[in-house]
Amino acid sequence: MHTNTIGRLATVVALALALVLLLGCAESSEPRAFEGASMNGTLIKEAAGDYMPFAVTVAQSGDAVGIDFRGVLSEGALRAQLLDASGNAVWHEEASAPGPFAFNVTLHPPAGQYQLGLAWDGPVNVRYGLIWKPYPVAVPRVTPLALVGGVGMLAVALGFVLYALVRRLSWQYLVWGALAWTVTVVCKFAWAIPTNAPIEQALRAALPTVVATPVFFIYIGALTGIFEVGVTYLALRYTALGRAPWRAALAFGIGFGAVEAALLGMSSLGTVLAAMVSPSMLPAGYVESVARANNLLLGLAPVWERFFVVWIHVLSSVLLFHAVAARQSRWFWLAFAYKTAVDTVAAAGQGLIASSLAGMWMIEGIAALFGLVGWLGTRWLQARYGAPAPAPAAHT
Repeated sequence: MHTNTIGRLATVVALALALVLLLGCAESSEPRAFEGASMNGTLIKEAAGDYMPFAVTVAQSGDAVGIDFRGVLSEGALRAQLLDASGNAVWHEEASAPGPFAFNVTLHPPAGQYQLGLAWDGPVNVRYGLIWKPYPVAVPRVTPLALVGGVGMLAVALGFVLYALVRRLSWQYLVWGALAWTVTVVCKFAWAIPTNAPIEQALRAALPTVVATPVFFIYIGALTGIFEVGVTYLALRYTALGRAPWRAALAFGIGFGAVEAALLGMSSLGTVLAAMVSPSMLPAGYVESVARANNLLLGLAPVWERFFVVWIHVLSSVLLFHAVAARQSRWFWLAFAYKTAVDTVAAAGQGLIASSLAGMWMIEGIAALFGLVGWLGTRWLQARYGAPAPAPAAHT
C-alpha cells in the first residue's frame, strides 16, 4: 500500500475523531452528581416483615424528598414507606395488584430524621426498585433515537457478512469464526466472573494502588489474549480447520467479529425497547442510564467502535491462520500481544475515563487506531499469507 494512501486514511480518521470530540464537548451536559440512595432486587418472603435501610435527613421544613418506587409484583403486596423518628408513616404507597407498578412522588415533610424502606404484611414475591433524592426524581423518557446504537451495530455486522458473501468467501468459515468467538468468550467469562474480583483485591492488598491498577488492567487484557487468541490458535493448530486458504481465513475473522457486533446490537435493542415500552418494570436509575443514549453522539459510539473492532478480530484471526500455514509461532505471539494490548487499553479506559462523553470518545479514538492497524495489517498480510519468512542471507 502506498504511503500517501495510508496518510490519507489516517487523516480521515483523525478529522472524524476531532469532529466528534468537539461536538461532544459542545453538546454534552454532565448529569447532576447523584445524591440520595437507591436499591433494587428481588424480594421473596414467606412471613411479614420490613426493611428500612435509608436514613433521610430533612434539614429545613419543606425541603424536597423525591421518591421513585417501581417493579413487578408476582404475589402478595409490598409498600414503600417513609417513617418519622417515632416510627409513624408520613408517606406510603402499596403495590397490591399482580403486574408492573410505578409510583413517583415529591414530598415536603417537616425538618427531621426519617427512615425510608419497604414493608410487607405476609408472603410476597416481587422484583423492585426504590430510589430517593433530595429533589424530584425525574425518570427520563427513552426516545427512538436511543435505538441508533443497537440498529447501527446490527448494520455493521450485516455489512461485513454481506461483504463476505458478495466476495464469495467461505460461508463455512464465516460460521466457524462465529462459533469460535462464542466458545472462547464463554470460556473467558467462565474464568473471569469468579476470579476477577478476588484477583483485583489481592493485587490491591499486595501492591500500591499506582501499581496494582495498571497490573489489573493488563491482566484483563491478557485474558482476551489467552482465551480469544490462545484457545482459537490451539483449535487451528491441531485440527484441519487451520489449514485453510486466505479467503477462508478472512471469512473466519469476519465471522468472529460480526457475531460479537450482532449480539451486542441485539442486546442493546432489547434493553432500549424494554425501557421504551415498559419503563415501570425497570429501576428508575436503570431507565435513566438507558436514556443517555437519546444523545446521538452516545448512540453512535458503539457503532463506530464495532466497525473498527471487527477489523481487530480479522487481523488477529488471519495472523493465527498464517502462524499455522507458515509454521511460525511468532505470528501467534503477535496476535496475542495485539489483542492483549487492545483489551488492556479498553479496560483502563472504562475504569478511568469513560464516564464522560469526551472520555468515551477518547476511548473510541484509540479503538479506531487499533482498527486501522487491523485493516492495514490484514492488507499487508494478504500478499504474504502462508509463506515462511525468507531465511537470513549467509555471510561469507
